[in-house]
Amino acid sequence: MLSDKSCGVCIVWEKQIGNIYNKTDVSKIFPIERLYVDKINKNKLNEIFKTNATPTFVFYKNNVEIGRISGYSNPEMFWWQIDEIIEN
Repeated sequence: MLSDKSCGVCIVWEKQIGNIYNKTDVSKIFPIERLYVDKINKNKLNEIFKTNATPTFVFYKNNVEIGRISGYSNPEMFWWQIDEIIEN
């Protein structure tokens, strides 16, 4: 997860999802690692993740990106997007 402590949307995600994510079955397959954009060189951020938008969730399987979620609107949409990524 690319995050920024001053990102209002990231703060909402943390309150609505962040507190429960580690208790879900999804977290066993896709654990969250928070990377804060203020701690990463901006050029490296764009080079590695091809974004500087927060929050961005990048999902990997066997070291290959299988999907990503850019932004956050609400819990239902977030879980639906994860289901779409997992099913493919």
